[in-house]
Amino acid sequence: MQWKQFRYRLEWLGVKALTAAIPLLPRRLCARLARGVGAAAFALDRRGRRVTLANIEAALGGAYTPAQRKRIGRQSYQYFARTMLDLFWAPCLTHPGGEKYVDVLGLEHLDALKGQPRVVMVAHAAGFEWASIACGLHGHRGYTLTQAFKNPLLDKLFTAQRTCTGQEIITQDMSMLRMLRQVMKGNLVGMLIDLNLPPSQAATVIDTFGMKMCATYLHAVLAQRAGARLVPMTSEPRADGSCLVQLHPPLVIPEGSTKQEIAQMAWNFFEQRIRAKPELWMWVYKHWRFRPAGATHPYPYYANESGKFQRLLREMDDAG
Repeated sequence: MQWKQFRYRLEWLGVKALTAAIPLLPRRLCARLARGVGAAAFALDRRGRRVTLANIEAALGGAYTPAQRKRIGRQSYQYFARTMLDLFWAPCLTHPGGEKYVDVLGLEHLDALKGQPRVVMVAHAAGFEWASIACGLHGHRGYTLTQAFKNPLLDKLFTAQRTCTGQEIITQDMSMLRMLRQVMKGNLVGMLIDLNLPPSQAATVIDTFGMKMCATYLHAVLAQRAGARLVPMTSEPRADGSCLVQLHPPLVIPEGSTKQEIAQMAWNFFEQRIRAKPELWMWVYKHWRFRPAGATHPYPYYANESGKFQRLLREMDDAG
């Protein structure tokens, strides 16, 4: 217990130092630093590199050579490092002239829905932290769903960064009820739609890159119960230190769609963009922890069969 507390304190000190140092960097230097840090992490993180390459091979298969898959994996690490460093730099966006580093397209889609139930959806792709912050920067403040850290000392530090443009944070504790309440009030809510969940939680199964993924259906519940419009948002960091954020037209959801069908529609929007620029997605995450019995598509090495996952699949088949 004492060692854990000491480690938590060291982690806090390290992150605290980053929150003080990173905003002092020019934007181009911040982008270059992220490329170096990401490349080094890819080279040194043997376990994470193995997950990354296994994911890319299973998802993209013969579309890329081993050398190309390795390049995509390295770039994914670099973009994730950039996303994190950009989060620490985010308070500078509120300074005079800071908004020039974020180009936001498609704000008219949020303007048209102002005061109505709406959910902005993002994936674990490069720049996703700035995507939420950019909405607040342009007057669309709301609530963002995040996952609490195992180290509670880090929560306040990261919350300060994520709320620097007026956004508020909802953690996963009782998140469905809390988000439903805010959406029904007409407040804007943002969330990641590619969160991998155990089948015993609020999860459904969607088809992703030819594989089954056990993913959240929270956005689908908000669409069903509150009539929320689901607005996809994408982001892409640029080499000069700026970031392009784009809001897309709300999904057109047929009446009577199930939670699974809505979650699948949301994912389909993002998958085509990940296929076009795979280096932007966070491949180091274990997206496919569960493998259906008798699966013919090759899954990553870490995927396992699960009785609870099989039951969830059967329940979905029975409901269909």
